[in-house]
Amino acid sequence: MARHKKKTPGASNWEKLRKTIAKPTRSKTKPIKDPICPPSPSLETAVTEEQTKRKSKPLLFSSPTTLSTDITHRLAMDCEMVGVGKEGKESELAKVSIVNVYGDVVYNKYVIPRSHVTDYRAHITGLTGKILKEEGVRFKVAQAEVAEMIKDRIVIGHGLSNDFAVLEFSHPRHLIRDTSSFKPFKEISRGNTPSLKNLVKHFLDSEVQTGVHDSVEDARSALLLYRKHRAAWERSMKQKKKRAKMEGAEEGGEEDEDGLED
Repeated sequence: MARHKKKTPGASNWEKLRKTIAKPTRSKTKPIKDPICPPSPSLETAVTEEQTKRKSKPLLFSSPTTLSTDITHRLAMDCEMVGVGKEGKESELAKVSIVNVYGDVVYNKYVIPRSHVTDYRAHITGLTGKILKEEGVRFKVAQAEVAEMIKDRIVIGHGLSNDFAVLEFSHPRHLIRDTSSFKPFKEISRGNTPSLKNLVKHFLDSEVQTGVHDSVEDARSALLLYRKHRAAWERSMKQKKKRAKMEGAEEGGEEDEDGLED
């Protein structure tokens, strides 16, 4: 999210990686207003060596203040929350950002909390009451829009159980790709839940969350992690589906609908 801490030169390799890829065909986009996120995205773009070998469609991130109409089968989502209740320990939705499989922003809205906010968690969210009041939409509006957008689509993210908890609806397990629970990712934290920051540092050799968090940046980071390990991840999902079928259940991976090659 906005008001990014100024990064020192060399702190990120996203710009360097951007120069290694070609620009993909884009659908029409339109500008959106975001008082927190500046025009220059903190994650400019990235591509992995594995993606290049597979000749998968490249990532070329547009500005987080540009809204794409290309709603792909795979979407990455991140939510920001504020604290309500005694000491602000309970969470309510305050912002939702969704990017498509190429990293373009397809949804980016502030949400007006329904309860009295006791902690804006500004050091993490960068949010204020003024921003939410002037730019936010009602919770039911955001909830309905997000539910419709992700319906029957694969959702990628980090700690998605927390996001769906504040959105107050669930999503089919076989359509969820959560970087906080993917087994190969948990290995870097000895089986515990790894932070997104550590995953990006370890697997992408870059930095995120160096100051105020950016929900667009976090969604794109989860997307990059997924795309780098997509082949192994989807094989794992298909194996789970096969085992589930043997047990008479229905659970598992989805066929590719985004033109990404294994």
